Amino acid sequence: WRAEANCADRFADGRVFLAGDAAHVVPPNGGYGGNTGVQDAHNLAWKLALTLAGVAGPGLLDTYDAERRPVGELTVEQAFTRYVTRVAPYLGTENTQPVVDDFSMEIGYRYDSPAVVLEPGSPPRHEHPRESAGRPGARAPHVFLQCDGGRLSTLDLFGRDFVLLAGPESEAWQAAASAAAKELGVTLDVYLIGDNGLTDAGGSFPGAFGISPSGAVLVRPDGFVGWRAVTAADTPEDDLRQALQALLCR
Repeated sequence: WRAEANCADRFADGRVFLAGDAAHVVPPNGGYGGNTGVQDAHNLAWKLALTLAGVAGPGLLDTYDAERRPVGELTVEQAFTRYVTRVAPYLGTENTQPVVDDFSMEIGYRYDSPAVVLEPGSPPRHEHPRESAGRPGARAPHVFLQCDGGRLSTLDLFGRDFVLLAGPESEAWQAAASAAAKELGVTLDVYLIGDNGLTDAGGSFPGAFGISPSGAVLVRPDGFVGWRAVTAADTPEDDLRQALQALLCR
């Protein structure tokens, strides 16, 4: 067996997409190989589904390489750094990157592509999950909510369709979401925190997602924040339609 640390020059070529070990080969140090392959599939699956259904524009599949290859390159470099420092110090550290903490590597990697409406000053590549606070390009945060006497995580709401999470003072987003989704022919699940049977007993939802009680967050099917409105909008339907069009590359 020979340790390798390699990343493909491109993750897509026409109708061919690389994922997992075909796209990036990493040393076992850090345990990133399998996780990174699953992340590839998670990123690509919804884009393929919406493209084949004719809902997305032709550019959505191009965002797979734009989003996943930088993460693959970062993962390869970080696994190599751990390999050198833990197993092969004789190789020297002059060609290694500084260590990024494991938490940021596992769930703090970020996306930058046309399928994300980034905000000014967004950090590149990775950010500690406690600091991202619902910033577009980052994984949507976990917040416990009460539902019909039980408890669920905001993460339980993601995984298949686009999701709009709106604060307790943002009723206008509900009607806007319905109209925008119908016009674009896309499925959009809407949850008004404080309605729909969902309550935020601790009042932590707005702060965790970086919005005011009148704001809203649009989460992609892969659980990453694609867009957010920190406060109420004058034209919520137009704003949401433009956001969905951007995320769908239409």
